[in-house]
Amino acid sequence: MNKRFSILFSILTILSIVLAGCGATQGEDFPATESTPLIPVDDSALTSSAEVVAEKWASLAFMVGAQTVDIKVRVGDSVKKGQLLASMPENALPQNLINAQADLVLAQQSLDDLLASETALAQATIALRAAQKAYDKAFDYRDSLNDPITITEVTTKVEDTPFGKVEVPVTKEYQGYADKETIAKAEEDLVLKKGLLDDAQRTLDRLANIKDSPDVIAAQTRIAAIEAVLSQSKLFAPFDGVVVETYVNTGEMVSPGAPVVLLADLTTLQVQTTDLNEVDAARVQIGDPVSVTFDALPNTEVNGKVSNVSLKNAPGSGVYFNVTISLDEIPEQLRWGMSAFVEIQASR
Repeated sequence: MNKRFSILFSILTILSIVLAGCGATQGEDFPATESTPLIPVDDSALTSSAEVVAEKWASLAFMVGAQTVDIKVRVGDSVKKGQLLASMPENALPQNLINAQADLVLAQQSLDDLLASETALAQATIALRAAQKAYDKAFDYRDSLNDPITITEVTTKVEDTPFGKVEVPVTKEYQGYADKETIAKAEEDLVLKKGLLDDAQRTLDRLANIKDSPDVIAAQTRIAAIEAVLSQSKLFAPFDGVVVETYVNTGEMVSPGAPVVLLADLTTLQVQTTDLNEVDAARVQIGDPVSVTFDALPNTEVNGKVSNVSLKNAPGSGVYFNVTISLDEIPEQLRWGMSAFVEIQASR
């Protein structure tokens, strides 16, 4: 009995304590909790990972293969436009280039002969003089047919002689106008002589201006075509730049179209985004200001502007668009291929 009473007393005690607590909570006023201030979010700032790229670069290759090549430059060399970067030795040229060398010698000799010869010009001068004389004679004859001319008419008559009857020619001359057949023949001859005169004049003009003649132009075109073939044995710098990489060593074999030298103008380094999504790309416009930082240069921040927004998504997984940023300045330590992070202040 005492045990039951003790349990009941304990339960009642706990209930009274709970009820007392609830009453205190309802009756007592507590100060209201202050709300945390909201930090405004700048939704005009778009961020993306990026990489440093060269705007102007070229991967150079031979169009024909060779057993060996000579590399004339090293990585890091600064080169000028037109400078020789690599070539094929004479003893390693493919057969088609050897044939082209021989053709070039013959074509150059032919051109030199055309430019140096004076015999053809002298002959053309004489031919023109003769054609002019023949034309003048034909013109005068046709002109004379417009007036009365002396017409000679030859007939025959039969006379009796000690040897029998003989036909004797009788010539009769009188003044009159030429008939239609005579005039037509004279006009045909005049047209012919005029054509011959024009041909002679054109020949002389061509030889007098030999440098602009079709023969010389054809010879020069042939030489240019052969030189274009021979140029396949050499690689020249297409612009001023720096040798970034060489893929072949001197003495090694090279295949047609295989990269040999990578050249870049490192003064044109810029930044290109790598993971800017399509929604953000639609808000970017050319000219938007950009802040750029680099993983390799933690204390460097460079400003720039959007210079291009790709019209097509970049290849690879995900729908990303490349946005190119031109930098206001290029840090000295910046290198092609470095990682970067951009913050674009979108204008829309």
